[in-house]
Amino acid sequence: MKKVVLCAPSRIYEDHPSGRFSYSSMVDYFARVGIPNIDMSFEGLSKIDESWQSVLYAAATRARERGVGLAACHLSFYMPDPGDRELMARFSGEQKRGIDAAALMGIPLAVTHPITKSSTEMSYGDWLRANLAYLEPIVRYAENKGIRLCVENMASKNESESDHLYGSCANNIKALAEALDCGVCFDVGHANISGFKISEQMKELKGKTEILHVHDNNGINDRHLLPFESTVDWDDVAEGIRQSEFCSVLDVEVSAWALSGDAQTRDDFGKRVVSRAQRLMALAELI
Repeated sequence: MKKVVLCAPSRIYEDHPSGRFSYSSMVDYFARVGIPNIDMSFEGLSKIDESWQSVLYAAATRARERGVGLAACHLSFYMPDPGDRELMARFSGEQKRGIDAAALMGIPLAVTHPITKSSTEMSYGDWLRANLAYLEPIVRYAENKGIRLCVENMASKNESESDHLYGSCANNIKALAEALDCGVCFDVGHANISGFKISEQMKELKGKTEILHVHDNNGINDRHLLPFESTVDWDDVAEGIRQSEFCSVLDVEVSAWALSGDAQTRDDFGKRVVSRAQRLMALAELI
């Protein structure tokens, strides 16, 4: 039987319209609803004050005590104008701070986004060179910390033969991963927005996908809904999982920000995360 590590992002129990939960509460939530592993969302690392190291160390300690794993993390993902050297230098610094946080917590995998550019703006060769220049130092920095960096496919709302977004399709991400000797995070929701056949994209990445982001949307907006709630073809996703022989981290990357802070509402949502993941895993013959 294939072993798949199931997780969900920490942000499903961090922010809510009325405020913010503590990291210790978040860990307790994961233990309570039965989500076995956490994908730490480090795009919110700037919200923690200068004591961030002690805060995250305490969260990691609590996770060990509660039997909750720390499977992966997501680095900051807002992307400044690649032409602005000052902003890009600051952004790269935030990426490295997230890697430092992952190392502190003992997290083995970190996800980052590539620079994306339309084929009407830039040639493929220039896009690849720009990403290698940006990502190479970050990949090596992560390696030195004992962390495997994974590059994620992005969503292309206007995807067409004449207007392709570099960084959205499997062969672009595969080329980056091979050039950088790093991993791949394949995002099902992003592929759905781009209009790609998901099983074909996953097959292209056979043996390279180390994290699979699963969430649903209407094919237009990146809504991060629970699986089986909108237009993603989950039978095709299951076929892609089988064809790609995926056997790594299955991350139910859903959003719960709009939910109230009510404990029962949040607990019910967390339990649905687990049940939808199990439904997909059964469909893909992983359990």
